[in-house]
Amino acid sequence: MVLTIQAISSHPLLIRAVEETLADIKDHPFLPSALNESEATRHTNFPRLFILDACSLHTDLGPLAERCRINSPGSKFLTLLSPSDSSYVDEIRLFYWGIDGFVQLSETWKTELPQAIRTVLDGQYWVHPQVLTAFVKHAQALEQARLLRGKSLTAREGQILRLLMRHLSNKEISRLLLIAERTVKFHVSHILAKLGLEDRRDVLPETYFGHKVVSRPGRVPQGRASNARRLRPAMRYSAGQ
Repeated sequence: MVLTIQAISSHPLLIRAVEETLADIKDHPFLPSALNESEATRHTNFPRLFILDACSLHTDLGPLAERCRINSPGSKFLTLLSPSDSSYVDEIRLFYWGIDGFVQLSETWKTELPQAIRTVLDGQYWVHPQVLTAFVKHAQALEQARLLRGKSLTAREGQILRLLMRHLSNKEISRLLLIAERTVKFHVSHILAKLGLEDRRDVLPETYFGHKVVSRPGRVPQGRASNARRLRPAMRYSAGQ
């Protein structure tokens, strides 16, 4: 399925720059940018690649992405972030919420954005290696802490566990892995039993680690700032791995 691309942003200069970039991506249609969530989801429910502007959307982008997925199942998400420190805490937290890629609004973002779009549309992630490293470590910590004696997860169960950790529903996992939704339900029940958990929400990081990271709002850069930092290379990673 060819996904339509749509940005959600209230910043006119950024909207113009993003739509100019999208016009050059000939093999994927795009919609005019929406100013907010309600405008983006008011009349349509087909899956899209949403480009979320963290600098102008004054809301938590994680739950926003989840609401958009409920309204438009099968959607993917790229987030535009203001340049930040190198700890990647925002990216890690939002990756758990099912966001597939991050582009920092540094001086190279217009060049990087088309690459990120094509990578995410190809079923891969556009994230820094540190984000994936933290995610894998958290998944391993959950398994080591909760896995019942004598139990082990199969390769497929481990794959589904990591998708559950990213707030994906059974239907979304079914679409992503190309398996029946009832098969997903079967695997989820086995995963929870082996981990000694009663509810799928117990695999979410805010539950088993008890941490909550608050996004830091930023501003869209105006022009080329003298102290702008170049992006470190992002990592391509298959959603099926």
